Amino acid sequence: MTGLGIIIFFSLLAIFAPYITWNDPNTTFVANPWAVPEWATVFPPYQGLPPNLELTSSNIATWNNQIASHSLVTTSIGTDQIPNSLVSISRYSSDQVSDKYLEINASLPATIFPQSVVILNSSTTFNYNYKPPYNFYFGVFVFPVKVVNVTDFYFQFMLKNPSGKVYKLTNYLIMATSPQETISYNNGLSLNKWDAVALNTILPDVNVAALGPSGAGIPNTGLIYLNETGQYTFTLQLVAVTSFNPGFLSVKISNPYFFVLGRAYGLMGTDFEGKDLWSQFVYGSRISMEVGILAGVLSVLLGAFLGLFAGFFEGILSEVTMRITDIILVIPFLPLAIVFVTVITQNGFLAQSIYFWIIILFAVLSWPGVTRVIRSQVLSLKQRGYIEAARVLGARNMYILRRHLLPNVMGLVYANLALSVPGFILTEAALDFLFPGVSETPTWGRMLSMAYEHAASATYYGYGWWWFIFPGIAIVILSLSFVMLGYALDEIFNPRLRGR
Repeated sequence: MTGLGIIIFFSLLAIFAPYITWNDPNTTFVANPWAVPEWATVFPPYQGLPPNLELTSSNIATWNNQIASHSLVTTSIGTDQIPNSLVSISRYSSDQVSDKYLEINASLPATIFPQSVVILNSSTTFNYNYKPPYNFYFGVFVFPVKVVNVTDFYFQFMLKNPSGKVYKLTNYLIMATSPQETISYNNGLSLNKWDAVALNTILPDVNVAALGPSGAGIPNTGLIYLNETGQYTFTLQLVAVTSFNPGFLSVKISNPYFFVLGRAYGLMGTDFEGKDLWSQFVYGSRISMEVGILAGVLSVLLGAFLGLFAGFFEGILSEVTMRITDIILVIPFLPLAIVFVTVITQNGFLAQSIYFWIIILFAVLSWPGVTRVIRSQVLSLKQRGYIEAARVLGARNMYILRRHLLPNVMGLVYANLALSVPGFILTEAALDFLFPGVSETPTWGRMLSMAYEHAASATYYGYGWWWFIFPGIAIVILSLSFVMLGYALDEIFNPRLRGR
């Protein structure tokens, strides 16, 4: 019953995977890379680690919006729907996005040389009371309405810590032509449509702007920017660059954001790319269950059919069947599987269905053991009196097979099915461990392989113990549950074991 309960649990996990996970298993930076499971924060080494945090209000109307005194500027508050395609960029959920926007209309003077004119300072404060994060995201949604005789306009972002130190997180000269960031009109902001100025401390340009040239080589710069607890001030500036003629600029801005990537996330934390390990774990259960059960069913059905045939019908076909069985029995399973997967991965078309071919390989190489067990049982049953009585009464071979022999070997079929599945689960995990790049499909073996490659040397992150411990335990528990079920079925259907 324990084994059956475990199998049912993992089956439900696989079936309802889309409904019990919050992220696509291949989505990066759902939280900070190497985030520990949230429940681990009850232990002293991980206490105070930040979860994912939205630290500022999405409603621009609640910010402190100050018009630059030397500009002819007017502002107004309006409402508009932000496109869903931009929501995920800001890390808002659909119910957090504000429909409020601030419209800025600025008349700009003509200048002999282009000059940067600060049109608007928009700022807000927030309290931060956790350990420093590794990284954070920040930005704003922008809708350019009208741009006349304006050389360019751009956004600047600044963060002031509780001690009063100010970090300028953007630099127009560095980012205005960057292919990675869009902060200006000339570098990607389109007229009459909502677009995103989306930045983060993972980008080298942000760190160079704030820390100088050395910032490009500093990892986890959030440890520098948010290294104090207390009140921070986050400011965005709208800056216009004048031209030789009087200009006019009209821009809507909405949903400015400051989002901390958590160092503690979810039930199982994240990997080195910030991917949700819980999602990988749940979707990985699908592959283990599919490969284990389908390969077990196919191999046992094939083995049972050939065992019945070889045991009941005597003659040349029976002998040929058993000699083929003997040959396949001595073929080394795992080395052949490794060669097979290596060949399959060289063909892009076949590699797309790699787990289908693995199931076929497992079934083809695993039926001989079942065939020998079923054949020996059939040879014994053929000598029973009720079989002879059936023959005397004129029963045909197919009738005897269907009504007398098959029901009496089904116990062995069920037991062999349950006992064969753990081997397939372990072998599939081993192949995924050896060939982690063969598919983007998350599996437990692939999780272990990636953890071995990256977590084994990650001393700074505690070797990412949460990355490998859960799939490792799951493989053991699921395999053990099928073994327990197999022994239980064997005890039920085997009279000699039942009588002990």
